[in-house]
Amino acid sequence: MEKQPGLSGVTSVIKPWNVPSGLPDEHDARESLVNDARGRYIQDILRMHSRLSFHGMAGQLQKNDALLYQANHGRGLVTLVAHTDQIPERYLIGLAGFRLAEYLQAGFASEELVFGRSLFCEPIREFHQDDTHVITIDEESGRILGYVALAHSKDPEPRPLTDPGRLLFPCEEVHSIRLQTALPDVQALETRHIREVKRLAHNHTVTARDLRLRITLELLAGITMAVYAERDSIRLLIGDVEEHIALKHLVLLGLDVYLLTGTTPKVSRQDLMHPRYFNAEKVLPFYSWMPPVEEVAQVGKQLEEAAAALSPIRALRGLMADLSGSVEHLSLPEEAAA
Repeated sequence: MEKQPGLSGVTSVIKPWNVPSGLPDEHDARESLVNDARGRYIQDILRMHSRLSFHGMAGQLQKNDALLYQANHGRGLVTLVAHTDQIPERYLIGLAGFRLAEYLQAGFASEELVFGRSLFCEPIREFHQDDTHVITIDEESGRILGYVALAHSKDPEPRPLTDPGRLLFPCEEVHSIRLQTALPDVQALETRHIREVKRLAHNHTVTARDLRLRITLELLAGITMAVYAERDSIRLLIGDVEEHIALKHLVLLGLDVYLLTGTTPKVSRQDLMHPRYFNAEKVLPFYSWMPPVEEVAQVGKQLEEAAAALSPIRALRGLMADLSGSVEHLSLPEEAAA
């Protein structure tokens, strides 16, 4: 990536009183230079990530016996699922770069912070070793076409959800809530039983409806089979979603989703993803209990069949008829505040 020229060479000039009105002053000129440099930097990042290929990733993960799940349904897509600590660092950087690039494209990531911090990917130090990454790759080009993560608690050791000293999940921090006050029957629940659904993204270059839907079905099958691979260790999915966008994906998993109403996101302007909460539809926190492992396996099989179908649109109609996911709105009690 080309190094951008610095701005330290801009000098101050005292203007004579007879400078015609309407000409940009020094502050406007400097701001224009910064905006131009930022725009070039962002475009450099997007171009760089658009050229990356992950052709060798499947072979490397297979060699290391690191895959929780792998699927190739013969439709030109390969889906891989693995934990952070099993993915080589160069691929982790690529995944973190894809996440950042797609959120920049969607207007959900801060260009100012990316430029100001000289970022080219999300900081991988923020990944937990047991985060689960679901990646759908174009078999021919090796490009990532879809991605979603199931994020683990940041606590170094499992802690009871009711522990007042545990670290909050990101969705709890953003919405200023403590999930245990909104959940029934949490006494036996530990942070290791919970995953936060994060960074669901499609490659912005994919515009064909059939292909986008097939990618979605691949990711949903990957999520389900990742949960199945870990058997009863994942009991609860949480996160926050746009009610009329990402929520529909959760319902396609056959889950009963509880949307928590009455919260107002409070996100620092120093948070890399703060634009998501100001530039999009209202984002609501949710939780959903995982069904028994036998049901998870059955849903995974249905999703795999849909992802492999000749017509993903027809397969989607079948899923909507067969899977009985639901959505219920819950008003948070006052004591739910973090």
